Amino acid sequence: MSKYTISIKNLIKNGFNFGLTDYPIFDEDYRNILNENILYYYYEDEIGFETPELFKTYLNRTMDRIMPYYNNLYLAQKELIDKAIKTGELFNNVNYTEDYNRKIDSETNSNSNSKGKGLFQDTPQGQISMTEFDDQHYATNLTLNNNDSSDNTNGNTNEDYVRHIVGNNGNRYPVELLTEVRKNLVNIDNLVIDELKDLFMQIF
Repeated sequence: MSKYTISIKNLIKNGFNFGLTDYPIFDEDYRNILNENILYYYYEDEIGFETPELFKTYLNRTMDRIMPYYNNLYLAQKELIDKAIKTGELFNNVNYTEDYNRKIDSETNSNSNSKGKGLFQDTPQGQISMTEFDDQHYATNLTLNNNDSSDNTNGNTNEDYVRHIVGNNGNRYPVELLTEVRKNLVNIDNLVIDELKDLFMQIF
């Protein structure tokens, strides 16, 4: 029973039109949800104005003023859900097969050349050509070495594997995300509701 003015409960029973149809909101589908949360939170409270129409005017004016700010908070939650649905990164568990192939070609070339000469001289028994050993004319033993070598190596390596991944790819499960988003939406609703407290009788 109202003591000073009239309660929201009685206004609802009498079919009073609160308006609340034109204030900016991030998603029209959420308007009725927010409106109901507001009205049922203050269900037992009496309006802080002499007439319901005056209350309606200030209620809608306040919503017009505060909602642009809170819409940004709501949108952050909505975009999280929309992105998850679109990409499947958060809502869908991962189940895919990855094929991998890598080919490595390699080639190694090496060339070497070595020359050696050995000279042992006791007594002048035989003359050696100037073109063979510089400035040596006589020797007992003579050794000449001239070696050329080359090495060519060609090879290739193929690596193949198939990886099958099943799981949620390290992301949160849908129920966890939805629970968090729902909690955040309720918190934002409560912030909006708190902004309207001055429109009601403050009786202690």
